[in-house]
Amino acid sequence: MRNILNGRVYLWCRTLSTYIVLAGLATAAYADGVDDGSAETEVTIEYFDAGESKTTIGNTGTNTSGVLIEAEYEKDHVTYTVGYERWNYTWTNPEDLPFVSGTTAEPWTTFDTIQLGIDFEQEINDQWEFTYYLEAESSFEKEMSSSFEYEAGVDFNYEASKSWSYTLNVNLEYLDADGAELGMDLEIEWNHDSKEGWSGEFEISSEFPETHLTYHYTEAFSTTFFYNESGTNTIRLSDTSPVIGMQGGYLEDEYNSIGVQFGYELIHGGTFSFIVQQNMNRQFSFSDKTEREVIYTLGDAMEIAIGFDYEF
Repeated sequence: MRNILNGRVYLWCRTLSTYIVLAGLATAAYADGVDDGSAETEVTIEYFDAGESKTTIGNTGTNTSGVLIEAEYEKDHVTYTVGYERWNYTWTNPEDLPFVSGTTAEPWTTFDTIQLGIDFEQEINDQWEFTYYLEAESSFEKEMSSSFEYEAGVDFNYEASKSWSYTLNVNLEYLDADGAELGMDLEIEWNHDSKEGWSGEFEISSEFPETHLTYHYTEAFSTTFFYNESGTNTIRLSDTSPVIGMQGGYLEDEYNSIGVQFGYELIHGGTFSFIVQQNMNRQFSFSDKTEREVIYTLGDAMEIAIGFDYEF
């Protein structure tokens, strides 16, 4: 990892330490009942590879691949999360890119994201539960400075019946890129805990609506059909980026995805998944430090992904 040992890392870790202390105090104050002291750990690894996505201007395109690694540790109503994500880009004819005119250099090759988070649950009764969370992450090409994002929020969960539950999320997000933003979304779950027949998740978001429909052929084998929004976080570009006028600026690589996921659960807590999806409406959105925004459109591409999740 490049350029990690700097003053902003110290500030970031100190901020997360404060979050952990506050969450611990809040957990002691709000946790309902006596926890049995047992702990659960979950590790997720996912690799994806997308075919070439052509730009609408110029004879060029990019293949994208990446890996996500995430670990969660839960005990006494508190969950700690740490994650790492890497995106890799391979370019065809980068000299034809409209946003790097006059150079044959690739605009970028890799992005990294480091994530830390903590949340704690407060059970009110058999139907109501609150989850409070704090998150911090950094997404960057080379330099981490001015690449940070912080989010604080609460989930209000209401379990209306064994079949239906509703979660209202309210969050406040702060990005070095463009300041603070208030967000809200509603998630509806149907037969979410069932391992038989159909189940579904529907999210009405302030950003993009998402849908997941799952069918369990057996308790172990399932198929999920989905439509959602995918892409990178807000990436802090390099100080020497060849992108015109965006040295130290920001990029978002976003697209909509429709596809299917095949999942198989092992006996001892592991789950394998295989995903095939079509990526559509892909855009590179650039913004500089004055919040000037430039958007470029790319063509559709097919993506495959494999994942493994293990709980112990």
